Amino acid sequence: MSVSKFLSISEVSQITSFTPHTLRYYEKVGILSKPERAHGKDRKYSEKELRQLKVLKTLKEIGMSLDDIKGFFLEGCILEKIESGENFKPPLNKRIRILGTHLVNLEQKKKDLEAMIKLTKAKLKEYETLLGTE
Repeated sequence: MSVSKFLSISEVSQITSFTPHTLRYYEKVGILSKPERAHGKDRKYSEKELRQLKVLKTLKEIGMSLDDIKGFFLEGCILEKIESGENFKPPLNKRIRILGTHLVNLEQKKKDLEAMIKLTKAKLKEYETLLGTE
């Protein structure tokens, strides 16, 4: 979505499905950069914040912790670094490490879940067998 104007917190909330409270919380804990303010009061969100929120939503959907998400965003926007000619490789490498670690954790959770499914199926079969012998 291209934003030609600044958006209010309620408009951003509708677009992103994050509540205004959640948006303020992410700003407070340093996950979301502080948006500009109109007249020093009302938040004014730009396309940059919307892009950041889209990535944040994806990271939350894959189950990443808020601490890891904060680390992911700590060094700013990679696209801005590329556009400005800054060295983007260190923050990009950091993001790769964070995602790699998260993937390893997800793979372990998958193995644990598969083991629980196998155990549950075995227990279910055992119970069904007991019912069939009555």
